[in-house]
Amino acid sequence: MALIKCKECGKEISDLAASCPHCGAPLKAAATSPQPNYQQQVVDQQKAQQKSMMKTMLFSSLISAGISFLTRLFYRRF
Repeated sequence: MALIKCKECGKEISDLAASCPHCGAPLKAAATSPQPNYQQQVVDQQKAQQKSMMKTMLFSSLISAGISFLTRLFYRRF
């Protein structure tokens, strides 16, 4: 965040403001620079973590089932 001068009234304002709080003049720079949506990024990260956890759990379950099947198969022969 930086302070810039309003082109209409000359007072210092935030570069993130959509308009000057003193005179109401709109700022073109604020309209062209999109604000990052951090909340959406956090939600996307959580979904990715959940997906990864589900894959890990599925893989572990398949390995456990395979070991159980092979163990039962092995002990039936003796």
